[in-house]
Order: sequence, then C-alpha cells, then structure tokens
Amino acid sequence: MQEKEFNLLDEPWIRVITPSLEQKEVSLTDVIIHAHEYKNLSGEMPTQDAAILRLLLAAAVTIFYRYDGDGARAALMKRDDMEDEVDDEEDDEGAEGNTVLRRWQRYWKKGRFPEQAVRDYLETWRERFWLFHPETPFWQVKDLQYGTDYGVECLLGNVKESNNGKTRHHFSMTEGEALYRLSYKEAARWLVHLNAYAVNLKTDKGAPGMGLPVGVGRLGQLGFVMVNGENLFEILMLNLCARSTDGDLWGEPKPVWEQAVRMGQGCQRERFDNLPELYTIQSRRIMLKRNEEGNLTGFRAMGGDFCPLEDDFNEPMTIWKLKKQDKKTDAQRFLPRTHDPAVHTWREFPALLDCSSKKGEDGKVHIPGVVEWVSTLYCNRLLPSNSMITFKMIGMVYGDQMNYTYGDYVNDALTMSADLLAARKRVWRSHIFEQVEKCQTVATEALNHAAYNLNKLLHGNGSAKSGIKDALIRQYYFSIDGPFREWLKRIEPMSDNPEQKEEEWERQSYYYARRTVEDYINNLGPDVYMFREDELKGGRKRLLTIPGIMNGYLKELSKIYIKTEDEG
Repeated sequence: MQEKEFNLLDEPWIRVITPSLEQKEVSLTDVIIHAHEYKNLSGEMPTQDAAILRLLLAAAVTIFYRYDGDGARAALMKRDDMEDEVDDEEDDEGAEGNTVLRRWQRYWKKGRFPEQAVRDYLETWRERFWLFHPETPFWQVKDLQYGTDYGVECLLGNVKESNNGKTRHHFSMTEGEALYRLSYKEAARWLVHLNAYAVNLKTDKGAPGMGLPVGVGRLGQLGFVMVNGENLFEILMLNLCARSTDGDLWGEPKPVWEQAVRMGQGCQRERFDNLPELYTIQSRRIMLKRNEEGNLTGFRAMGGDFCPLEDDFNEPMTIWKLKKQDKKTDAQRFLPRTHDPAVHTWREFPALLDCSSKKGEDGKVHIPGVVEWVSTLYCNRLLPSNSMITFKMIGMVYGDQMNYTYGDYVNDALTMSADLLAARKRVWRSHIFEQVEKCQTVATEALNHAAYNLNKLLHGNGSAKSGIKDALIRQYYFSIDGPFREWLKRIEPMSDNPEQKEEEWERQSYYYARRTVEDYINNLGPDVYMFREDELKGGRKRLLTIPGIMNGYLKELSKIYIKTEDEG
C-alpha cells in the first residue's frame, strides 16, 4: 500500500515572487493566507502559473462563497444576492445583507483573505491534498490500470520531446534538480500543469468510460486571459468572477477535492454551474509513479473529462471567435480563440472588449467573463476612478499539427484605463477598434500592393510576393507594437478628445508604415534604383521603377489615413 507523502497544504511547492523580487516556494495554505505579501506567481513557465492560478482561484472562490470578510461562516449566497449598486462611500463593515458585491468589497478593503477561514476550510479536506496517498492522491487516480506510460521528462511542459522511442529528442529549459529525477515539489507543479495543458493522446480501447477524444488539456484549448494586479491577493480578487456572464450567481462550489474520484476515460461532462469545478476539471486521469528510493520515475495517463467548448460562456477566462456560420440553420456559434504568437495582444482588442458587431443567437457580443467582472467592479465604484487595468494573455503553442508535443508559449499583456470598460465609453472603444482595423488594412492592402510591385520589379513575377510581403508586415507590426501600447495606455477617456487621439495615432502609424517600405528598399542597396520593368496596365505599358512603386504605395496609404503631417 502506498504511504501518504508530501501534503500540499504544508510542504512548500508553489513558486512566488516577493515585492523585493525574491523567489521562494510556499505551501498551498501559505500562498492563500499571505497572497497580499507576494507580487505574483513565478513558476518555471507562464502556462504553469496560469494552471496554478486556476487551482488557487478554485480554493479562493470556494472560501469567498462560504465565509464573509471577517472569516465567519456565512449563509450560502443565493441568486438574488447579486446587486448592481454598491455605495462605496459608506462604512459597510456592519452593513446588513449578504450580496456578492458587498462581500467582495469587504474582502478587498481588508486586503487579505481571512486566515482562520482559509485554515478551517483547507484542513477539512486535508486528506485530499496528499501528492501520494493509498486512496485519494491529489488530482490523480490510484492504481490506474489503463492509459499510456510516460517517462518523467514528459511531465515537464518546458521539455519539447516526442514519446516515439525511435525518434525521441528533447530540448529542456527546466530548472529541475535533474531532467529524469524530479523532486516532489516540482512534480506537484507539473502535475497541475499537466491537467491544464496536457498534449493530445490516443484512446485506450480497453479502458472503461465513454472513450471519446478529449484533445489537449482544458487550458490548452482556450485563449486564456486574466486580469493582473499589484499583488497575488489582488490578482485573485480581480479574477474571482463571482457571478456568471448572464449576471446570475454561480452555484455551490464543487472543487475536485470535494468530489468522489472519477475513473472513466474520455467522459463528456455537462457544463458546470460553478467555477471551482470547472477550474479543477480532470482533463487527464493520472497516476504518478515512483521507485523504492522515493524518486519520481514517470506517470501513466489517459483521457479524462471534458466540456464542449462551443458557446460555453460559463468559461470566463478566454476570448471568443465567431465560428463559421452554419448555412443550413443560419446559427451563430462561438468558440474559444487560442492565441497566435505572431499576433500582438493589442490586435486582439476587439475580441477583448465589446467592439464587434458579431453577435450570438442570444443577441450578445461575447467578451471574456473576467472582463465583464472587472467592468462590474469598476462601474460599481469598487475600484479607484483612475485605475489602470492590465490584461495578461497566456497560451500554449503545441509542437505539431496533431498536438502530440509541446512547443512554444504565448505570454503578453495589454494595459488601458479602466474607464474604457464602462458602457458609456463604448464610443471610445469603437475609435480604438477602428484604429486596429486600419493597421490591419495597412498590412493586408497597402503593404500587399508594395510587395507585388517590388517583386514584379526585382524578380519579374508579382504573384510570387509572399516573401517580401511577410517581411514588410513583420517589420510594420514590430515597429508599431510598442507605440500602440503606449498610445492606448495614455488614453484618458474622461478628458481626452477621441478625434484628436485618433489623429495622434494615425500620424504615428503613417510614419511607421512609410518607413517600413523605405527601409526595405534602402537595404536593397543603391543599385536597385537602376531597375526598370515594363508592365502591361490597362492595355498599355507602364514603366515600373522604385520611385514609382513608392509613390503608388503612398497613394494606397492615403486611402487609409488622411495624412496631416509627415511625422511620427
């Protein structure tokens, strides 16, 4: 019988960073109680931090649901406990009522989680937090008889490796004690990551359950988005999402440690009515393996639970894309949009906020639930009027088309005034959305025009322009990335004029767009100006030259921007 070993409530295993930038490892109990003392999570990679944040949110939401701001056991909140107005100026510590926003306000003002409530709750479930346990190992299945066996190196999300013995190769960025010998604290971190971002796997035909394909882990299928804060306590509170996207209160929390161990393979679950259950979904049935010396030797895994992603708006931490419309039913459907490492975060602004005209069958434009939640807090005056909000977007990029290996990851952020979240500032969001679209038009039309003519002049074939076009687009987006973020951050919706701010950005974008093509041409050398190409245009020949190409490009730019000054 396997002995109990390594309790996550006591042992230090979660990596955090302090305000003095010191990195340390703390227990699950300590990280929640002292969340206000830590600047952020600081794991081996951003996706590991995202996975552990979901675990911490599952515990924090459960505690918030069951205990008031003073740490006293509270009556279960009901759906009619949601209020849309909170008077932030009154002393509400003794206020009656049990509303979600009022309770959130009390937690926020205290600036920390109630210590005794955290300890009382977690101690109740102590037996479910042993990494190794004869009956209920944490987030695992004891004596798992089915699935695929993996070496310990496959547990690491920052090791790029094939499980094919004939072609095995790996590249590791891990800071572990050794690639093939993990400590228990490292194993605990990567176990959480595995449930969230596990690579695709084949079905074990002999295993019980539905046997349906589950794909990669839950977070690997999302365009994960979160709200950042000044410390870990603020991060948890700003992402608490205590009400669903339809405005109702979530159902009673049911995190995985409060449930019976699930065993079946590839099981489709109904959409959850509470966040802790969703955040601790068992995407994989896992059993960690160790030898007699107590060293981790590998693990066994098979497909676990999954929820359909289409129109699953109960998932608050993802951006959405409109699925291709069904021609037969004319129905609008939404799916999570995973992050593309080639797309800067600010280009996802329309999906992050309510800027698009694309609506679902319910008539709503669907934005991430965390965005709706922090907007609710701000509009109810629970956040300072001069607040700046930073959204972080994290994603896993898998290493092959079938998602059988890990690849790179996405880790980006976007900061803006909280005023932009208010419904009355919709006009501001429309102006910003328009500027994002204009930047995309520069890339897809103006630079495409320049690339065609350059390739025609240099190589005699305008249709084979992809190399030049890709180089121009990459350089243009690289040039405007920092300036656009700064422009967005400096917008003060309460005092700025939208038209003037638009003109300010358009002058910059025009300047960088022009310089992109000028720099490309200059890098070709002075001899390029000797090139001349006759092109048949409208039944007559047109002389194609570098000055002519540049003039044509500027004409295309003038269709996008009304240039007032030739400066950035």
